Amino acid sequence: MGPVKQWAVGLVALGAVTLVACDDGAAETDGGPRDGGGATDAGATVGGCAPDALEACAYTPVITLEPGASNVRDVRYTDVTGQTRTVEIEVRRPAGATEATPVVIWSHGGSAGRRDATMVGTGWGDAFVRAGYTFVAIAHTPRDRASYEALCVALDHGGCGGSSCTMDSECPANTPCAEGACREWKNLSYDRPYDFRAVLAEITAAAAPGMPLDGQVDLDRVMYAGHSAGAGGTMVIAGATREIDGDVTLEVDPAPIAFLSCSPQGPGEDGFTEASFTGEGCRGLAPDPSLCLTRPHLVLSGVGDDTSDTTSESRRPSFDLAPATGQRHRLDILEEAARHETYNLELESCESYSNRNGLDTARCAMHLEWLRSAGLAFADAYVRGDADARAYLASDNLGVWSGGTWETR
Repeated sequence: MGPVKQWAVGLVALGAVTLVACDDGAAETDGGPRDGGGATDAGATVGGCAPDALEACAYTPVITLEPGASNVRDVRYTDVTGQTRTVEIEVRRPAGATEATPVVIWSHGGSAGRRDATMVGTGWGDAFVRAGYTFVAIAHTPRDRASYEALCVALDHGGCGGSSCTMDSECPANTPCAEGACREWKNLSYDRPYDFRAVLAEITAAAAPGMPLDGQVDLDRVMYAGHSAGAGGTMVIAGATREIDGDVTLEVDPAPIAFLSCSPQGPGEDGFTEASFTGEGCRGLAPDPSLCLTRPHLVLSGVGDDTSDTTSESRRPSFDLAPATGQRHRLDILEEAARHETYNLELESCESYSNRNGLDTARCAMHLEWLRSAGLAFADAYVRGDADARAYLASDNLGVWSGGTWETR
């Protein structure tokens, strides 16, 4: 079924850099074991998974459904400049759900922004919808030059640049040309947390009694997920501080009960520092330090997760420096062919790399299977509260299956 518009869009006012701290509402629920599951010894496997039985290592979701209706709409809110900012979202629903579904909100990567939400998070969206989740894809709208300059003025940002351009090569290294101006400051890193809050407010309004999503979504079970710079957005909402023009900012939000960060940013990128990921920065600013990087979190990356300005090694500290909670997990794929876009559940970059280097392109599909199993098991464990999913995460199935590293801390 194609996208349709069904509900009115509210206007939400959001401030500049705010502190949010309330009860996180992340009380655990236990769906109970589906197959007698429960605690698993570290390093053990479940379900018959073994080096000679790799087909038994995959995770089977609690619920399996077909994709249903999708709905595209605009979300508007008043940003720090006093202007109306508009982002497009697509709400993708599973067909045949018999109860209110958990919600996954997804942020894409890239500094240039997007306008079409139907092209955002397509791989992960399909996986989560088929597993019985409502998936909300956000297209983080690029700012035109006037809006960009107004944001720089509102934040008194000293590094905005803004020289005119028609292509990236006309700008300083690693600085994109967007809407005719060199963006020395990647402003979408600032915008993403506010876009997330506005989208969550829109979904909340649509789930009120008598509204279109009434009884269809469970907003006590929200996971925020994203890829690359979008993963940076998840880190910020989870409690990672970020420096903007020398000022340490905090945008921790209590609403999500879990986070999925695919190809996350690390210290030295877009205002992140080591203190961002240790939780030190958050604990020094937050009225409720218990929210600071303490909720369940999954990081997906690997040795081939490089971009023009970020190496795979620089992504590791977002996991290594973070507080050990026993609910923090990471899958590290140790195959160079698993490229940056692989973690967005895309095949093309892996297949291109494999063809150039004489590697088996069939492995590319396997990379996506590993990632899907990790992401769905994590969501079922911490968002649904399923005991067998927790047992899967506690096992070494993903390490045995992928030949990579599966870590919990």
